[in-house]
Amino acid sequence: MKFIVAFLLLVSFSSSSCQLRMGADSYFPPHLNPTENGWQGLSVDLIQALADEVGCELTILQSPWRRSLQLIAQGKLDVVTHLSVSAERKANFLFIGPHHMETVVLIGDPNKVPPAQTLAELANWPLHYMIAILNGAYYGEEFHRLTEQDSFSPTLVEIRSHEDKLALLDSGRVHAVLEDQTTLYYWQQQGLMQDRHYQQLMVIYTNPVYFGFSRRTISPQLYRQLEQAWQRLYDRGVLQEIRASYLPDLPLPLPESLSY
Repeated sequence: MKFIVAFLLLVSFSSSSCQLRMGADSYFPPHLNPTENGWQGLSVDLIQALADEVGCELTILQSPWRRSLQLIAQGKLDVVTHLSVSAERKANFLFIGPHHMETVVLIGDPNKVPPAQTLAELANWPLHYMIAILNGAYYGEEFHRLTEQDSFSPTLVEIRSHEDKLALLDSGRVHAVLEDQTTLYYWQQQGLMQDRHYQQLMVIYTNPVYFGFSRRTISPQLYRQLEQAWQRLYDRGVLQEIRASYLPDLPLPLPESLSY
């Protein structure tokens, strides 16, 4: 009897002590969307399903993207979404997923910018054309190398939040933005493009993205539990069902195991 009581107390303690704090930007549809009833969106539903599967309590804290990355490194947050894998990030992050195949596109009014089908053509835009990018975001090695060249003409405007992008385009403060293709799809589905002429101008970068967990707060044991739970949810079709409710035409990527 004492053994049973001790076991139940241990289970109760383990469950209540598992807390996952996720940093979320203010607006990134259909993935993250703050509402009066709390956070909603595809990424929220996926991480909630994962937290439930391992018996953890999920808390979502509003935090700009770059600030969230700093807090993860400091051990003050446990997880962020939409994180690309890189050698530098592996020092601070553990990866679960991928939960999305990110396709970064250039969005703007084709009647107000020069034509561009390649990054080389984009680099030849006159200097006064401005492109909004998210502070701390990664848009691929080719784009990164381009921005380091003196010949890259467009001026890059770093912003803190996804929700600023449409406002910047509408005001004319920028001529184009870099955004995930699914966000443009969401804007179109919600009728936000009805009186606007913004379109996908070109694809910049395609890359799988993951839930990035803090190496400072996530133990090897919990990481293995999360990895196994993600695979179970995929095998049962839970993740695919969540994905289809937001993006029925874009399947969920296959789970990928990344060593601790």
